[in-house]
Amino acid sequence: MKQLRIFPLALSLATLLFACDKDDDNDDETNDRDRSFAMMAAMNNFAEISAGQMASAKGENAGIRQFGAMMVADHTLASQQLKSIAANEGLYAPDSLDAAHMRLKDTLEDFSGRAFDSVYIHSQVRDHQIAISLFESQINSGQHRDLREFARNTLPKLQMHHHHADSLANFYR
Repeated sequence: MKQLRIFPLALSLATLLFACDKDDDNDDETNDRDRSFAMMAAMNNFAEISAGQMASAKGENAGIRQFGAMMVADHTLASQQLKSIAANEGLYAPDSLDAAHMRLKDTLEDFSGRAFDSVYIHSQVRDHQIAISLFESQINSGQHRDLREFARNTLPKLQMHHHHADSLANFYR
């Protein structure tokens, strides 16, 4: 008789323990924050590649040209990595510029020489500040494990870009 009373209790306890052990993080699922991150990070990469190509071709200062070439190389690699994750998860990762970067592109096309270098490098300081915040947010609050890992692995490079851009921008203040 005692065994009959213990069995339902044991079954209830096992059910409770199983429910408590359930992984609530859903590390392999995406949420709205993950989808937004993938889209914004992809557009950021595309913007950095586009502006970097212009800087490597139009920059007056050798440091600006080298920085532009580095942006093309580093953000092309980051873009490929992100697109691989996005493709596996069915996420939208556009190869296009947002409205703000379209305006910047139009502005950069109108400038040359020192003026081009100044507008470009100051935009890089600002854009990398924004990107760093975006990636930190994904690391801290993103749900999907691969996107968090991508953000974690990419953040040091973005911080280095920001530091480098800020150093170059000192010549144009």
